[in-house]
Amino acid sequence: MSKKMVGGGNGTDPVLNVNLPNDFGEDMTVSGQLIGEEMYFDDKSGMLTMEKLYREENGKLAYGIISAIGHARERRAYKIEEQEESCIASNGSLSLEFSYDDLFELLAIALESEKESVSRQVNEQVRRRLAANE
Repeated sequence: MSKKMVGGGNGTDPVLNVNLPNDFGEDMTVSGQLIGEEMYFDDKSGMLTMEKLYREENGKLAYGIISAIGHARERRAYKIEEQEESCIASNGSLSLEFSYDDLFELLAIALESEKESVSRQVNEQVRRRLAANE
């Protein structure tokens, strides 16, 4: 897998007005600094993935990811509002509030499931979280 990383976030980067395309909710308009950008190609699957992370002037984070194999692509965008004990993540159509402990637990499960190539545990955790927030 080859990777290319770009991004600063040192406060001197220009404020950009961008639109993050989103196939799973509304496109997100962002006015902020690009603080991280990564592009990588998976040689085994043939998938090209591009990610961008912005910090808006109000402190919220905006994240966009585009994955493509051949002519098929998937575009996702999220806004994340950090709070003292939790954060709120939105994909343009659904907002979820997670405690930081829950986020670390989901991250650990996701990393383990990626290692095992099994995503059932992550899907079950997200399903439980969605049910709890209804």
